[in-house]
Amino acid sequence: MSPVADERDRIRAAMDRILRGAPERSNGALTVVALAVEAGVPRNALTQRHTDLKNEFYEKVRARGGTPDSDQRLRKQVRRLE
Repeated sequence: MSPVADERDRIRAAMDRILRGAPERSNGALTVVALAVEAGVPRNALTQRHTDLKNEFYEKVRARGGTPDSDQRLRKQVRRLE
């Protein structure tokens, strides 16, 4: 299996785990950073090589009803602190 194909498989598996609420390596946040950590790939793998998977992930997040309350609260707190 090529490195890129393996990367795609790991990203899809990580996407599944995060969306199921069963992350193994990340904090399970619905972000590209958490997805990259969960998949064991650099963030730029999602932002440059596999943008289709990044977009698919965000589409699935939106289909679930958007960002979880916990993420919204944290983002609001970060904005306030900045």
